Amino acid sequence: MGNRVCSQCGQEYSDTYRKCPFCEEAEAERKGKTIRRRGGKRLSKRKRSAGAGGVMMLVMVVVILGVVGYVFFGDEIAGFAGIRTEQNQTDQLEDEGGASSSASGDAAGQDAEEGAGGGEEQTTVGTGGPLALDYNAISIPAGETARLTVTGGTGTITWSTSNENIATVENGSVVGKAGGTVTITAAAGEESVECIVTVTGEPWVSDANLSLNKTDFTLYSDNPDVQMEVRGTDSPVTWASENPGVASISESGVVKWVGKGTTNVTATVDGQVLTCIVRCR
Repeated sequence: MGNRVCSQCGQEYSDTYRKCPFCEEAEAERKGKTIRRRGGKRLSKRKRSAGAGGVMMLVMVVVILGVVGYVFFGDEIAGFAGIRTEQNQTDQLEDEGGASSSASGDAAGQDAEEGAGGGEEQTTVGTGGPLALDYNAISIPAGETARLTVTGGTGTITWSTSNENIATVENGSVVGKAGGTVTITAAAGEESVECIVTVTGEPWVSDANLSLNKTDFTLYSDNPDVQMEVRGTDSPVTWASENPGVASISESGVVKWVGKGTTNVTATVDGQVLTCIVRCR
């Protein structure tokens, strides 16, 4: 003996019935009749379960697995999902505070070294051999930066500039400040090398009281040269003659007799132009 499920009402009944007793009763009630049966077993009136128990079991398993995973792998899951726990935030703040303190200490140490160095910047090389620079002379606009590289030398390299108002130097990095010419020096032990840096742009004008050792003199063919000097500065001087056919002047300031006549020689330094009259007889 087995059970059947009615395809119309969905009720389950014993297969001792030839037809669904529920459907027959419902039909009899609509017609006002009474049904009499012999034997047969009608089951309780219910519909088939749609597997609700299985669904609930699956939900419970998922929840349990989620709780276990969070207990054992919560930090990893939070990090993967981009969620910061309170402990993570505390650790991050401590790390940032340590880094900030370290950076502040480094900056303070650097300031102290710069203050002790008197504006000179130092670095260390150890390639050996003669000390040399990759350039002997360069030109840069004011506000721009050029790089000088040292080769050779041993020990500590000290960089310096002849005039920080025109150009500064830091670890070989030269920054133009104002128009003019400066000498950048790299020294190691008893060795030193220089680069002449010409900065183009609005010139820097010194307020120092500069002067020439001569302002008017006469040259004769039998006594053909005179040494010129600028007093009041150690900056490099640019010398020039307005008439080289009468008198010439070297880069070091030596005036030479060329021919008879009168001309001017000029010294340009620290933004100032100084003039001397030269009479050649």
